[in-house]
Amino acid sequence: MIKKTFKKIKIYSLALFSVLIFFSCAKKWSRKDTETVLKNTMDQYLNPSPKIDSSRVKFKVLDVIYFEEDQYYRCNFQVNMKEKMSDHLLDTTGAMNAKISKDFKTVSRIN
Repeated sequence: MIKKTFKKIKIYSLALFSVLIFFSCAKKWSRKDTETVLKNTMDQYLNPSPKIDSSRVKFKVLDVIYFEEDQYYRCNFQVNMKEKMSDHLLDTTGAMNAKISKDFKTVSRIN
């Protein structure tokens, strides 16, 4: 009887320990990692696939400030835009606001 009880306690404690180890080993992103992924996501949004002609306008995401909410990241990006005009090159830097989903698949621009 005592051996069976001891065996059950041993199994339960091993299961509990395994669950704790599994959840504690989940990778937690650093702030720098999150910034990098947000900048890359916005860059892909602004500069779509090579199939689309973007020879006139090029965007480069320089910096991001973000706030993490429940469903998404609310972001303010510093973006450099270069546009080829017929006789000159327009080069300007400005701000863009966007909401990016937690899975980094959906970008919604905010005015």
